[in-house]
Amino acid sequence: MVLFILGVVLSGFFSWLFTHLYFKRSMRNQATEASREIAALQALVSKTVETNRQTLLHKRIEESVEAWKNEGTAINVIDTYDDLSDQEKADLLDKVSLRVKGRPSKKNKYRATGS
Repeated sequence: MVLFILGVVLSGFFSWLFTHLYFKRSMRNQATEASREIAALQALVSKTVETNRQTLLHKRIEESVEAWKNEGTAINVIDTYDDLSDQEKADLLDKVSLRVKGRPSKKNKYRATGS
C-alpha cells in the first residue's frame, strides 16, 4: 500500500515537473515568435503607410493640375489640404507648377521668403 501511494505521488510529481518545464520552454518560444511577428507587422504597416502617403500625394498633384488647367491656379485646391504644413504646400505648388509650366512658381505664397 505504501509503495502504491508513493508511486502515485511520484507519478503526479514527475507529471507536473515535465508539464511545467514544457510550459516554460513553450512560453519562451512563444515570446520570441511573437516579437518576430510584431516586428514583421510593424515593417509592413510602415511600408503601407508610406505607400498610402505617396498615393495621396500623387492624387493631390493630379487634382491640383486639373484645378490649374480649369481655374488658372491651384492655390484654391491646395488651401483645402489642412493636414499639410506650409512647407509641404509650397512643395506641392512647385510640383504642380513644374508639371503645368515646366518650372517652379516664381511667387509661392506658402514660402516664408516668397521665393
